[in-house]
Amino acid sequence: MKATRSLTSTYINEPMSSGTLTQQSLSKAHREPLRGVARGVLVAIGIALCFMPEAGGSKPMQYVTYKEYALHLLHYDKKQHICLLRLYGKESAWNPKASNGSHYGIPQGKSEWLKDQDGYAQVRWGLGYIEHRYQTPCKAYDHWKAYNWH
Repeated sequence: MKATRSLTSTYINEPMSSGTLTQQSLSKAHREPLRGVARGVLVAIGIALCFMPEAGGSKPMQYVTYKEYALHLLHYDKKQHICLLRLYGKESAWNPKASNGSHYGIPQGKSEWLKDQDGYAQVRWGLGYIEHRYQTPCKAYDHWKAYNWH
């Protein structure tokens, strides 16, 4: 039993002959570098959380363009998206501040409410209008080609 205690005591308190550190020396020798790494990770997580969009919020991420947002709202239907790109390209050049008489924003809707909205809200409004009146952006674009308005 003395030999076992002696061997255990030697293992815990001294480096092994192969040069590896013991459990005790690991905690003492590497405490500060590990704390530094942990602090760095926590700072990185904190910074990332500051710049993340609100989880579950309706506010789109700032780096998504109006065109990309429209593609998302169209459930990535490329055909409809191309029609919408052409339609809004002709109407407002995708400019949320565009106005033509009493028509405002990206969809050039006849609603003063659109003047005060950001481009994302304008795209949502415009797609709702198109869905109600024409069902799809391609049908709205066909109407625009025929009559020069939608």
